[in-house]
Amino acid sequence: MKLTDEQVQSIVDDIVSKMEAIIEDPCDGDYSDFECYEDEYGRCSNYGSRTLNETLDEICIDGLPGIPADDSDIYISADYVVDIDFHDDYDPGDYWTPPSGGIELDKVKAYIEDVDVEISVLNQETDGYEDVEVSDEQIEFIVEKVNEKICPTSKKVVA
Repeated sequence: MKLTDEQVQSIVDDIVSKMEAIIEDPCDGDYSDFECYEDEYGRCSNYGSRTLNETLDEICIDGLPGIPADDSDIYISADYVVDIDFHDDYDPGDYWTPPSGGIELDKVKAYIEDVDVEISVLNQETDGYEDVEVSDEQIEFIVEKVNEKICPTSKKVVA
């Protein structure tokens, strides 16, 4: 059994959907590690960058076209990288105004490095599971198509 074009497209669409959410908020709102960097004189540099290397799990967990979720074992993951440029929009305040500010993202660029696809489907006749073949070309195609779709949508904000 081989992965069909429709199933490949479903994998691409699900990864793109999940990556768009990551691009929108790469740290799930927790930017506590992105504080401004103070030099030896206590001055804040107000900018920085961070690279996150993560794995995206639970891709197509609800099944693929033509493969019922109840009669299959689907494990698809994608290794991705997010490059983030940011600045600390900190205002120390004055006598009347309290300090305020926080991390502002200037640029977020995300891309997929690799995809791991493991699918087994129950064969009703033999009552055993058969692996679905996924070629290296299909993996390369998935990575290429996802990156084509998410790289232009990577957030770029001019501060």
